[in-house]
Amino acid sequence: MKIRLKKSFGLYSKLSLGIILFLIFLLIQKPVSAQSLQTPQPDTISIDQNNQPILTWVPNSDNTLGYVIIRWDPGTLWQTIDTVFGIGQTSYTDTQANPCARPVLYRIFAYGAGNNNNSLWSDTLKTIYLDDPQINICANHVMIRWTKYLNMPPSLGEYQILASTNGGAGPFFKIGTTIPPDTVFIHQNLAYNTKYTYMIRAVNVDGTKFSSSCKKSVTSYTPKQPDSVYLRYATVENNDHVKLEWTAGTDAPVSKFKILRSTDGLFYDTIGENQDITTYKPSTVYVDHSADFKAQSYYYQIRACDSCGVDTLASVDITRTIHLTGLPDFTGNTNQLNWNAYEDWVLGIEEYQIFRKIDGSPNPSGPLLSVPSSVTSYTDDVSSLTSLNGIFSYYIVAVENSGNNGYESFKDISTSNEIEISQETKVVVPNAFTPGRLPDDRFKPLVAFIDAAGYKLAIFNKWGQLIFNTEDPTFGWDGRYKGEFVRSDSYVYLLKYRTPGGKNIEKRGTVTVIR
Repeated sequence: MKIRLKKSFGLYSKLSLGIILFLIFLLIQKPVSAQSLQTPQPDTISIDQNNQPILTWVPNSDNTLGYVIIRWDPGTLWQTIDTVFGIGQTSYTDTQANPCARPVLYRIFAYGAGNNNNSLWSDTLKTIYLDDPQINICANHVMIRWTKYLNMPPSLGEYQILASTNGGAGPFFKIGTTIPPDTVFIHQNLAYNTKYTYMIRAVNVDGTKFSSSCKKSVTSYTPKQPDSVYLRYATVENNDHVKLEWTAGTDAPVSKFKILRSTDGLFYDTIGENQDITTYKPSTVYVDHSADFKAQSYYYQIRACDSCGVDTLASVDITRTIHLTGLPDFTGNTNQLNWNAYEDWVLGIEEYQIFRKIDGSPNPSGPLLSVPSSVTSYTDDVSSLTSLNGIFSYYIVAVENSGNNGYESFKDISTSNEIEISQETKVVVPNAFTPGRLPDDRFKPLVAFIDAAGYKLAIFNKWGQLIFNTEDPTFGWDGRYKGEFVRSDSYVYLLKYRTPGGKNIEKRGTVTVIR
């Protein structure tokens, strides 16, 4: 019995020792397998000269065997893209990403021996994405925007805005800074027609760490300027307003034309604008309703504004309208006309045409006559027109010389204001006549420029008997009554007539018949 007990005790002892050693082994192994690797600490992320993201981190101080790089993609979210071997490796360049097209995000975790022996993911590293620079031509500045930088150790101090004018090859110079979280900068006072390449650099608070964005370029330029404006004519239209028309070059956009007017050719006021900021083709016609063209002539000029609204170009010519004046002379036989020369066609004036209306009716054959460009006055003999009402209207038309002045090939005209000259009504009544002695010897008042519709002539004998009457101012009394000549005596006449202005006049007297 003792022997059996000894054998059992010995076997039991061996089993117990094995269990104890196994437990001790488990106790020793448990801390090793349960130990977590150090989470990598990001340093910086930047974009190199090849437009590839390069990220760096602080090396771990534990049993790390390497580092795994994961990248966030819009379609697949976080995805492992590569592994860096060795605890001392602390940088990675991603040759597959395009940080100039959008921001790129990364995280890192460490791995060690064994299965599932990985650290936690690091904080996110995110490239600075620089938007395409937005140039404002009219304000002559560029707006620069970028995405904010994340997790700069120990903290982010500022953004530096760098620029180069050498096609992006450098050197880059600092043109300004912003303080986070501000991620917008306005680059002002650009040099014209210059290519600017921009880059953003994030800097930590102590100035020891940097992160650069991708580079983006834009070219500044001066708005294209209008190259020509030519004022074709200024004319009085329908004796109601002054109409202007001009031509302008079509190579450059024009936001508006300014219409300027002067009474002396020295001091001009802007009286109107034709504007078009949609197609940049404003109208080249303007109607001036405010001009007192019946009282004076006016000088006009057109100014063109570029696409930014900057007044940059004046018309090559200054135009002056024709102002016509006129008066009847003292004799009552002529009308005197005077006008200023039209200014200023490059090709000059071929002629002035004089148009006349009589009692509101125009000359059916067109102009009364034409005079050379050197003539600016005319005397119109109207002595043969005394049988009419005596209301004469005139206007002058300047005709441009033929040819191409380099701006347009139209042959333009300019019309003056229209004036009205009324000849004074004149009536002379003879006090005697001798019927029968001369052919067609009649008693007829001499009238000029009356309204024939209001004319009446009546003759009475001394007993008040009506012996003659007519309503035709061209027809007179031949001295007869009922076919026989009256005897020599004094006879009473009654003359009624109306002036062209509508005034009715009555005149009485006697006429002596001499036989």
